[in-house]
Amino acid sequence: MTVLPTTTSEITAEWMTEALRGSGTIGADASVATVNLDPASAGVGFMGEVASVGVEYAGDAGGAPTTIVAKFPTQSPEILEMMHPTRIYQREHSFYNDIAAQTPLRTPDIFHITCVTGATPADESYMLLMEDLSGLTLGDQVTGTSPEQARAALVGLAAHHARFWNGAGLEHASYIPVIDGPLNQAGSAIYDASLPGFMEAFGKDVKPELADFVATYAEARPQILADLAAMPHTLVHFDFRADNLFFDDAGEVVVIDWQAISQGGGAADVGYFLSQNLTTIDRRTHEDDLLHAYHDTLVANGVSGYSFEQLQADYRVGVACGWMIPVLAVGTLDFTSERAIALWTEVIERTQNALVDHGFGS
Repeated sequence: MTVLPTTTSEITAEWMTEALRGSGTIGADASVATVNLDPASAGVGFMGEVASVGVEYAGDAGGAPTTIVAKFPTQSPEILEMMHPTRIYQREHSFYNDIAAQTPLRTPDIFHITCVTGATPADESYMLLMEDLSGLTLGDQVTGTSPEQARAALVGLAAHHARFWNGAGLEHASYIPVIDGPLNQAGSAIYDASLPGFMEAFGKDVKPELADFVATYAEARPQILADLAAMPHTLVHFDFRADNLFFDDAGEVVVIDWQAISQGGGAADVGYFLSQNLTTIDRRTHEDDLLHAYHDTLVANGVSGYSFEQLQADYRVGVACGWMIPVLAVGTLDFTSERAIALWTEVIERTQNALVDHGFGS
C-alpha cells in the first residue's frame, strides 16, 4: 500500500483508492479520481486531527460515500509519548475493528482502519476513515440535550451495556483497561495538578457546601473507581456526552469517540451524562423517569439481578466520578473560545447542582 497519510493534506487519490478497495467499500472496477481536501477546515485538537474529505470516483462505485471523515492521531512527539501508556488510539481503533459490530448502539460506518501497535509511538500507526454524520443532528452540551434526546441516548446506552454485561464479549479485549486500573488511578495526581488552575479560573463558582468535596476529591477518587469496579462490568464509553452524540430523524442515537473505553460499572456513563448534559431543571424534572428508561432497557435486554434501587445507588457514584472532567478540562481551556467558556461554565454549575442534590454537599 502507498505511504499512510498522517494528516489531511497527505491524502491522495491513489491512497484512498487502495484504502476503500481494501475495506470493500469500492470494487476493483472503481477508483478514486480526485480527493477534495481543505486542510484549513480540519479540526486539530490536543489528541489529533479530524477532517472531512470530498471524494469523486471513476468507474462504478455503487453507493460509496462522496464525503468521508478522516481521523488522525496527533503528530506531536511529546503528546504521543505522554499518551502512549493510555493506549487511547489502540482502544478506539480496536473497538471499531473488533467490537463495534457487536453493539446494538449505532456507531459510524468505518471505511478504513489502520491499527498497528508497538512498544513505542514510533512503532505505531493509526488512522480511520469514517462515515460523515453531518447530515444528522449533533448534540450540544452547552444548551443541553432535550429530555427526548436524553431518553434516546440512555435507551441506546442501556442496550449497549446489556450486550456486554458481566464482561460478555470482552474476554479477549485486553487493550480495554479496568475502570480502577493504573491508567484511571493516575487521575488523582492529575486532578491535584489541575486544581490550582481550576480554582483560579472558576473558584468563585464553587458552591460553599462543596468546598471540601472539591478540595479532597483526589483522595476520594480511588474509592470512587473501586466502587465502579465492584459493579457488574460492561463496556463503558467513559466520554458519553452530548458533543459525541448524533441523532437521526427517528431519534436514534449514533455515538462517536471511543478512545476512553473501559471495563466497569455502566453507571459511570449514566451519571456523567445526566449530571453534565441536561440543564439542571430538565435533570431534576426527568431524572427518575430517565433512570427508569435506562433500567427497563437493561431488563428488556436480558439483565437480571440488578435492581432499580441498586442502579440509583450506583448512579450516585457515577455523578461523583464525573466531577473530575471539568477540573481537568479547565487545565487546557482555550480562554479565547466563547463556546469553551460557556460550555465549562454550564457543566460546572450543572455538576455541582447534581452533587448537592445527591448528598455530596457538607
